[in-house]
Amino acid sequence: MARHVSVLTLRCPPGRREEALAQFMQRRVLEVCRDAVPGFIAGRLLRSRDDEGSVCVICDWVDEAAFEQWMNSPRRNMDVAERLFEPAGRSALFEEVQALAR
Repeated sequence: MARHVSVLTLRCPPGRREEALAQFMQRRVLEVCRDAVPGFIAGRLLRSRDDEGSVCVICDWVDEAAFEQWMNSPRRNMDVAERLFEPAGRSALFEEVQALAR
């Protein structure tokens, strides 16, 4: 069975990326996702090396249904008014075609 990978780009106000990253981690977003959806496999928060206002959240899912379960979860949008990051769009979902590891 192929894994599914979601990619979400987030934007933050100029000069506040480190604060926004700290807030994301303090809110335990990835842990909440893991605990809310049994089909969550792994998640990563990536900081752009080229764009100070950009970060990316990448999550691995067992299937599309698990991803949709997270997208529709009421836990996903908790504390929306107070967060520094804003999504640059909806998470894009990709199906893994090939994987290679060392």
